Amino acid sequence: MTKTARRKITGMAFTLAGVPAAAVVLFLITGLSAQEKSIPDHSSLTDCRMCHAETYKMWETAGHSKALASAVKVPSADADCIGCHSLEGFMAKLQGTKVDLAQKENFHPITCVACHKPGSKDNPKQLIKDSEKLCNECHTQRAVLEGKGAKGIEDTRSFHSGVKCISCHMSEKNHDMKLFRPDDPKVTEDHLDTCTRCHKDNNRKMRAKQLPEWLEFYKEAMDPIEADMRTISARLKEKPDMLNADLKAKLSDVRANLFILQRDASLGAHNLDFALEIMAKASKDIKEIKAAIK
Repeated sequence: MTKTARRKITGMAFTLAGVPAAAVVLFLITGLSAQEKSIPDHSSLTDCRMCHAETYKMWETAGHSKALASAVKVPSADADCIGCHSLEGFMAKLQGTKVDLAQKENFHPITCVACHKPGSKDNPKQLIKDSEKLCNECHTQRAVLEGKGAKGIEDTRSFHSGVKCISCHMSEKNHDMKLFRPDDPKVTEDHLDTCTRCHKDNNRKMRAKQLPEWLEFYKEAMDPIEADMRTISARLKEKPDMLNADLKAKLSDVRANLFILQRDASLGAHNLDFALEIMAKASKDIKEIKAAIK
């Protein structure tokens, strides 16, 4: 660098250094105010994704992002179905109305704004309502957790009855919504499984053995019941009048109770005691029904 160039740079440095601080601040403020600011209105998933890219990736792989697609595949899906499977339907449901199915081509899946209201201070995490009430708007498993709603069976609570949905389904405090079973080979000592995050009284090895046993116990009880129900349905299709009024009522209750477990889809994990009570009563009633249709 030549001496002349060094003198010019040095002169510029002294000139800048001599500018009063107030003038510099005024210059910065003027420059910033001249720029156009883009503040998301948080009305769409695109707005959320701008700042919450990692959460968006989690949402994209979780069930809420696929909710609408699963409903659209069912030709008989009505406004009640769409009320839980689309953002528009869910927002209408919260208002006590039903969505117009004529607009379903423009519907969106369950996105961030279905559960969150940015700026709201009414609930933690800016949720539109209490987390448990929010889950219960669409997910019906709370009745199973509390052991309620089965016909001919007293309420049957279990150790999971007082557990909140997010305690297990958001055990990692993120939007993956993943359950990690203790027998999952991907789980390492450095990564707690969902059960271990709550249960501190026994070790993972014990739970890894216990959970499959529970599920197998459930399957062994349910499989013959479902086989008997298929047999009964086939026989009644041939001869609809084989059952008297009392047995028809019992069959109706069996179907309703089994539907509770089928819709719950936890294979007894939510409330094994309740599931076993339902299956025990179903087995007893089915035995009586089968005797009548021989």
